[in-house]
Amino acid sequence: MPNSEFYLKTLESIVSQPTAPFHEERVCHKITSFLKEIGVPFEIDRWGNIIAHYQKGRVSPPLALMAHTDHPALELTERVAPPEIKGANWTAKLMGGVASRYFDQPSPVLLFTLGSDKPIAGEIVGHSSTIAGQRGINLYLNISDDSGLQAGDFGIWHLPNFQLSDGFIYARVIDDLVGCTATLLTLWKLVQEGAEADLYGLFTRAEEVGLVGATLLLQNQAIPKNCFVISLEASKTLPGALQGEGPVIRVGDRGVTFSETAEFVLKAAANKMGSDIVKVQEPKVKIQRQLMSGGYCEASAAVRSGYNATGLAFPLGNYHNMAADGTLQMENIHEADFITGVELLYETALLMAQYEELLTEQFLTEDKPSQDADRLLQTADYIKSE
Repeated sequence: MPNSEFYLKTLESIVSQPTAPFHEERVCHKITSFLKEIGVPFEIDRWGNIIAHYQKGRVSPPLALMAHTDHPALELTERVAPPEIKGANWTAKLMGGVASRYFDQPSPVLLFTLGSDKPIAGEIVGHSSTIAGQRGINLYLNISDDSGLQAGDFGIWHLPNFQLSDGFIYARVIDDLVGCTATLLTLWKLVQEGAEADLYGLFTRAEEVGLVGATLLLQNQAIPKNCFVISLEASKTLPGALQGEGPVIRVGDRGVTFSETAEFVLKAAANKMGSDIVKVQEPKVKIQRQLMSGGYCEASAAVRSGYNATGLAFPLGNYHNMAADGTLQMENIHEADFITGVELLYETALLMAQYEELLTEQFLTEDKPSQDADRLLQTADYIKSE
């Protein structure tokens, strides 16, 4: 049975850390502390990505869960602002995909300096765009006490860290710290059970500005080439990928179709848990399967680097904090989706030991001659004759 209270407590600990692309150190320190506590070895590559590895028994192919440690935020660039922006005394750049209209009204932020966890309050009071879309946005801030700040420091939206309400989890950052937490909890459960598995946990950096950490990690083959990769994400809700209906086995993202070879084991684990992802009958456990075209995820980087990769998404409300009313608000996911997702990942890690056997059974079933095939043989001559 899932330890829901522990799962939620761990999630709160991770999502409460301030983070931004290139400023993920506080989240990463929480992750490495957790890994040390449960005794899972890890290394940190030259770009700061964390690579954890649980191995017991001989399991092939190995499995990797990949999640990123950053979230859209801002980075200070210079202590000056256009004179037409009333009250502004700093310029910052947006790091990650948030539409410019969300900065049309003043928005409070918290700013952090390297080596200090004491936030400095500020407010976004204006913006301008250097290129179209959600990239190249300059933000103009009013910071009353800016004596300790310098260019390169970062800021986050001033929102509550974590709340539970009516079966939903609300947090300032869910994308993708929920993926990091699900990976940690899967590793924790393997340790607790002493399970036979070969599982990597990949915690990557700077995803929000172009899958940077994941691409570098994969291109340099930090994990074996025969490793199956599951990219974990909190992804925008879509028709067929609804909150409360379970985590979503992700068949692709905005630009890339993922690998059936890797997805097969996720579906096998879902079926073992009592799910029916093709919706033929009422499932015991809710798990969905859908193309999630709201954005790109790190499975894209894995596919492009030659890995068999798939994805698992937690349907997300207020994606990138963008609420329907045009304000920045807490992101949210359904509590049951999160807990089911962790259990699905654990079952998937266990099933990798039986992968070849499961695959053989599937092909034997699919290739078994049927009466319909016999009828085709019997009537083929009619097609050939004119």
